[in-house]
Amino acid sequence: MSDSPREGGGTTTGAGTNGGATAQAPAKPRRIWLVAVVFVLAVIGALFAASRRSAMPTDAVALGNGHPKLFDFGMGICEQCKRMKPVMERAARELKGCVDVHVLDIRNEVNEQLAERYQMHAIPFILLVDKADKEIWRHEGFIDFPEISQVVSKHLGLAPGGSCGKRDR
Repeated sequence: MSDSPREGGGTTTGAGTNGGATAQAPAKPRRIWLVAVVFVLAVIGALFAASRRSAMPTDAVALGNGHPKLFDFGMGICEQCKRMKPVMERAARELKGCVDVHVLDIRNEVNEQLAERYQMHAIPFILLVDKADKEIWRHEGFIDFPEISQVVSKHLGLAPGGSCGKRDR
C-alpha cells in the first residue's frame, strides 16, 4: 500500500492539502465578515430609530390640559417641513403663554395617531386647537409667521400682533 491519498489510503502525517492548518483558514475571514455585517445592521438600526423620533417629545403634547395648541405635523426629510422649523420656533417664542406650540414628526407612531385623529392629508399640516382640543383652524403647506400670528390672534381673541394680552372689549 502506498501513502498517496489518491489510492484511498490517506496519511496521518505531514501537512498535505487537507492538513490541519489549511482547513481552519477560511473561518477567520468568515468571522470578520459576520462581525462587520452585524455592526452595519446595528448602525442602520440605530439611525432608523433616531430618524423616527419626533422633533419635540410626544409626552409634551398634553391633550386636555386646558391650553390652546398649535401643531406642526411633518417629517424631517420634507423640504416644506424644514422651512417650517424656524417659523414654529418663532411662534413658540413670540406666542408663549398664549398657545402651546408642538412640532411633531408623523413617523412617530403616537404622533401619526394624533394626525389621523385630526384627519391630516398633507404635510406640513398646521393645526390650531382650542382649550378643549377642538379644531379651530387648519392649513396644509408652508405658512409664514405673520400669517400664523394673525390666525392665532383672530381665533383666540388676542390683541393685534399676537401679543398674549386679551383684547379690550
